[in-house]
Amino acid sequence: MRETFTAANIESHLIGYERLLALFKEIQKQTPKGVGLKREVKTSGTYILLQFKIGDKRTAKACNCDFTEIGIIKALEKAQLVSEALGKFTSETEFLAWYDETILEKNIVKNDLITFSEAIKLVEDNYWNSYTRKRQKRDRNNPSQQSCWYEVYYCFYKLLPIENSVNLTDMMAVISSKERGAKSYKLCTCAMKKLCEVIGNDKLRDELSKINVTQTKFKENLQSVSLDDYLRFRDSVLDIPFKDKRYNFESRNAWLFVFSMQVVYGLRVNEVFAVQNIDIPFKTKDGVTIPALNAPSNRDMVAVVGDETNLGTTTKTGYRLAIPLIPPTYPDLIGKLEIKSGKLPNINPESNNPETIAKKHAKEAHTRLVKWGQQIGFTQTHALRHLANLNGMMAGIPLEKRAMSLGHSPTMNDTVYKKRQTTKTTLDLLTQSTNQAIPLQSAVAIAQQLGCTDEKSIKLLAAIYNVSEDQITKTM
Repeated sequence: MRETFTAANIESHLIGYERLLALFKEIQKQTPKGVGLKREVKTSGTYILLQFKIGDKRTAKACNCDFTEIGIIKALEKAQLVSEALGKFTSETEFLAWYDETILEKNIVKNDLITFSEAIKLVEDNYWNSYTRKRQKRDRNNPSQQSCWYEVYYCFYKLLPIENSVNLTDMMAVISSKERGAKSYKLCTCAMKKLCEVIGNDKLRDELSKINVTQTKFKENLQSVSLDDYLRFRDSVLDIPFKDKRYNFESRNAWLFVFSMQVVYGLRVNEVFAVQNIDIPFKTKDGVTIPALNAPSNRDMVAVVGDETNLGTTTKTGYRLAIPLIPPTYPDLIGKLEIKSGKLPNINPESNNPETIAKKHAKEAHTRLVKWGQQIGFTQTHALRHLANLNGMMAGIPLEKRAMSLGHSPTMNDTVYKKRQTTKTTLDLLTQSTNQAIPLQSAVAIAQQLGCTDEKSIKLLAAIYNVSEDQITKTM
């Protein structure tokens, strides 16, 4: 069965037209031998042409596909049909007649009376036949992906009158039920546009494209926590009298290990349950063995985050390696938080509902924080992930390395994450500067003043700042 590619295959950092271009280039590689795709730009818009050879001439013909995600996917399907037809027809006249009817759909009367129920089924089939951002085929049995289908599409589609024919009025009624400027308003509009694209109703899609979906309203109660606060929180959770009915040291210690892994590595809650080398070594696909975190000789303490958690749910950014982000104020943080001896808590899904399973880790973690952390105003697990990023800043770890370890873009790391910076952390960043390397340009300037511009000095600076020797040379 031939695979279908969508914009979800393309790297997530691309947006808008760049994302379409990247998808188009990817699809061009998938066309059958003898048939290619070409963009045609006109004043009325951008379209796709099929290129193939008829007789002795190479020709480019329209295929009734706009330059959109759906249009690009349809163009690939039509390229396959043309490839098969070129090998079947012996008469050019017969082939062109077939092309007009099958590819250009000239003799087909479109049924604009498709119901919302039928349209939703088409969108759902399109979703499950597409690929995730990690270039993996979607799996109907995966709780995370089932939850994603619900949250991105179906939670809005279920509000439509499914027996009605697809129409703008009903779609606008659902969109208007969401708060303008909120994230839900934007997601709802995008879901309705997707429905129109899948059924090929360009008129309705263009009408929905006129809606301003810019998000202007955000959650304002983002919590922050300092490392000192977290350490006090941890001590208070463990400081429960043995005979107290609330006492369950093993469970408390296990959940504190989860939170501490967030502090040290900046992991999302469910990613902690996807770490592959907590107590056993991990061998990568290319044969590299990464030691277990609990190995006494393991000094690097690199954590391996897998694609799936212990509940079978998928992680947001998939497989990656994460390094510990240790601030200079607590160089013994791994020992202080007992990372080497930690064990994960036992979690029972207690439900077959995909959405429940997908959110189980986060819900369980939040429940513990609400019970234990209210005294310091700390109930959001994501605050610990942001704390890890700030710890990495204090340690002088470069932006790109922190972003790679945390599993997001440098831009996200340098903007959104700084919003949670506490006064205590800001003071630490300022007052602990003597424990960190000075900026590269300053170091190069000092080296020049001292006359240390020889090859050995350049190699030393390159090693200290983890940059190329050419970069040092250019800076001098």
